[in-house]
Amino acid sequence: MLLDTEDEVIRPAKLWCDTECEAVLNAFLDEYRLIYGKCLTSVIGIQVPVAFTLGKLLWVKEHEEPNFRQIHKVMLPHEYLNFYLTGEFRAEPGDASGTGYFDTRQRTWCLSALELVETDFVHKLPEIIKSHEAHGRLSADAAQFLGLPAGIIVSSGGGDNMMSAIGTGNTETGHVTMSLGTSGTLSTCQPEQVDCTGFEDINTFCSSTGYWLPLISTMNVTNAINTYRQLMDIDIKDFENDLMASKPGAEGLFSFPWLNGARLPNLPGAHGEISGITMVNFTKPHLLRSVVEGTTFNLCKGIDIFNARGLRFDSVSVIGGGANSKTWCGMIADISGLTVKCPLIPDAAALGAAIQAHWCHSNTKSERFVEIAEVMPELITTHKGEVFDPDPTIHKRYQQIYQEYHAEVDLLKARYMN
Repeated sequence: MLLDTEDEVIRPAKLWCDTECEAVLNAFLDEYRLIYGKCLTSVIGIQVPVAFTLGKLLWVKEHEEPNFRQIHKVMLPHEYLNFYLTGEFRAEPGDASGTGYFDTRQRTWCLSALELVETDFVHKLPEIIKSHEAHGRLSADAAQFLGLPAGIIVSSGGGDNMMSAIGTGNTETGHVTMSLGTSGTLSTCQPEQVDCTGFEDINTFCSSTGYWLPLISTMNVTNAINTYRQLMDIDIKDFENDLMASKPGAEGLFSFPWLNGARLPNLPGAHGEISGITMVNFTKPHLLRSVVEGTTFNLCKGIDIFNARGLRFDSVSVIGGGANSKTWCGMIADISGLTVKCPLIPDAAALGAAIQAHWCHSNTKSERFVEIAEVMPELITTHKGEVFDPDPTIHKRYQQIYQEYHAEVDLLKARYMN
């Protein structure tokens, strides 16, 4: 969100899945390396993909200079909501670490990157507070509009993945959360910043609990599936039956649903492809299964990457719209070989935000520091939702299919890289 001196929004926000800033971002990263003799990632402890705020700012500077010159405040959406509620211009480390100019080790703005954007640009950014601290108190105007008492505490909040981690109990090591939304993410909790040298697909954000949140993201999940479904006129109520009508592997049909480019693998300019088409498998059920399997193979590749980095789990909490499909959840278990847990409350981000607000309130009232674990509800600490265990026979079959799929991914990567 870009605001002017009157705190009015200058232009519609550029969304994270907007990849048109790739060229200007790459040029900036090259310039940073040339000037400072090191890459920006080594300074801030996190990769800087096109999804991050830095690329959006640079694009506006290059293509909409009059708008850029009007900028007085820069905020992420949740920070803007908190600003509206309280009048306080603040940010917390979890969401801030997805900007590309936040030092995730020191939990402060990276001045060297910001000075390269524009001299004194740091003064246009929010004050950083700790995640357990209150953002402020509800203003009189906001209270009147919402019908709430003025002066009540507004918590710091955080990004969707940070809140989802809290909402699935992913606040200590050994847990992983998989989100099946428009995009897909995998996240896990670590007590220290994770060195991801050699593992460029892992981005270690700050969590919104004072720890770190190694995260792997993909660009196309339910948006790709819905595109296939709508093209084939498959109603959502028929999704399960059509998905079950095709066997694992979709009779050799593979979909690479990179409709908005790809984040895993990191190919922003990639296009989607379908391979292995035959007279036998070119049917609605097989096409549907191929795209669901394609998105799942991609997310399970993220689990492999975490494992290779030494981050291991025996179960995965699945959330988001896709978690409503029992067939899909079973497929994730069969492909990954891990037990899949679906939380009793599927809106994990909303639940996590409520828990985080309770945590913030508890720390505001307490004379000692209250740990996040102390306010976790029983429905999270003792899993109450559905559980899907992998079928050993199907998992063995999927292992071969999985290897074949990613062998084709490697060929496509080589083509785009060249």
